[in-house]
Amino acid sequence: MNTENKNDFSYSVTFSAATGFTAEVHEGYLADENKTLICGVPKAGAMEGPWQYDGTKGGQGGNIIPAYIDLTYVAYAEKKFYRVEGALPKDKILQEFKKGFLIQDGLDENNNAKWIQGTYTEISIGAAPGGVIVVWLSGNHHRTEICRLQAKETTVDVNDFYDNPHNRTQQGFFDELYKISISDDVKSAIEKNGIPYGLWDQYREKYNYRFRLHPYDEKDSFIQIYRINYNGESEYLIGAKAAEVYKNDAVPYNAIFMMQKYSAEIEFNDIEMMKVFKNLKEKHTGKPIDIVLVPSFMYKDIKVYAECDGEKIQLEKVKIVEIWGG
Repeated sequence: MNTENKNDFSYSVTFSAATGFTAEVHEGYLADENKTLICGVPKAGAMEGPWQYDGTKGGQGGNIIPAYIDLTYVAYAEKKFYRVEGALPKDKILQEFKKGFLIQDGLDENNNAKWIQGTYTEISIGAAPGGVIVVWLSGNHHRTEICRLQAKETTVDVNDFYDNPHNRTQQGFFDELYKISISDDVKSAIEKNGIPYGLWDQYREKYNYRFRLHPYDEKDSFIQIYRINYNGESEYLIGAKAAEVYKNDAVPYNAIFMMQKYSAEIEFNDIEMMKVFKNLKEKHTGKPIDIVLVPSFMYKDIKVYAECDGEKIQLEKVKIVEIWGG
């Protein structure tokens, strides 16, 4: 696919929510710079996250690069309607579509992976508490943030949003939908600590780091890494050299590491990662950070450390989801 010379790209539109903080579209659309309608934002029901993944496709999309968004949605945990309207960075969206990424296209004659140029297929909109709206381009295990917008609380008559056979009041609607749309775990957390406003902006802070493998025999290496970050971005890192490069990224959410014989899936704890990274960044200003995987013999277990300028911290809250291969 030659993407560099294209100016129109087909895409679908999805809507998602931060994990556990269910949200639902009331009405919304994307438009060009003249505010001429391109497509709607799908009304695909309640979305409960996580916003690291795209929401349900609802048959909405287009091939004109959007320059404007107008979206009204309900945030059930906050018992509020929000509206966001304003400009989208059209030039940046087009640039990212053209840039694209490499995708695997079968194997070559030596049975090695063959890579070709691909690009994004979705514009994904995510909502988090406090009216935080983030827009990504998404497709084929790649996701790139386009912009962060701020929605404002608005008023929507519940009868314009919800077919209400029980004749609920506005507050009755909010109370009932909070009860049935928010999980007990999230309700308990809200009752104890309140809604963690600002958390999703903290997820967007970036650090200069890389993943590094420290195998017990010094011979193994990464072949591919598929990583998802807490800020909703994701990518494939191809080959050992790609994994060795430091780059500015948000803290990791989940990663699959493919090595010479073994593969492993690891989940990272957001609070631990942000605390460790901020601490290292403050103590070792300007120094890059390594997330180091140290497998045991036969890869029965993997320890994970954060290292920076000689300081080494074991990550205690990582979860080794699975190790396979051999």
